[in-house]
Amino acid sequence: MPSYSFFPRFLTIQARCKMKILSDLIRIWDHCIDAIVVLASIFFWGQMLIVNIEVFSRYFGRPTTWVAEISSILVLWIPFMIAAWVLRNEGHVKMDMLVERLSPRSQALLNFVSSLIGVMVMLVVAIAGLMTTLYWIGNKTPTMLMLPRSPIIGIIFVGSLLLAIQFLIRALGNLNRWRAGRAKESGIPGKG
Repeated sequence: MPSYSFFPRFLTIQARCKMKILSDLIRIWDHCIDAIVVLASIFFWGQMLIVNIEVFSRYFGRPTTWVAEISSILVLWIPFMIAAWVLRNEGHVKMDMLVERLSPRSQALLNFVSSLIGVMVMLVVAIAGLMTTLYWIGNKTPTMLMLPRSPIIGIIFVGSLLLAIQFLIRALGNLNRWRAGRAKESGIPGKG
């Protein structure tokens, strides 16, 4: 009669392989988020530069017509570009007075649930952003530059989707912490 003792070990190897792939994907994701933050910081410094150019231009009686429009676009773009990075670094404002009193396992469960809610909310915002972006295709802003509206508004879709993905990664991390706490509480050897 054949022994099936290899079967759980096979599952463990398969699970490790899946975790390695997921870990590699998250590392690639983190690099993409870091690159987007670098681009957002370039936009931020560029915005500071053009606003200062506008101030000096007005002082010398030669105001520009484009700085206010570009600056307002960057004010929309920069927060949507960095929101996922801020979430990854747990930098968003949160009320944790009560949460800090919970056990680490309960905190992980609460953060898991709140992250899933975040995924759902950001997917709704992303869908609304996509629909709005598609609606404005071919239209231009009623300003001197007459820029196309779709790319300007498209950042709402892109930024919300990035934030939804980061909420999902956060949810998976909290689920793993909750499971590790459960394994530790039950005394399963080799877990937690």
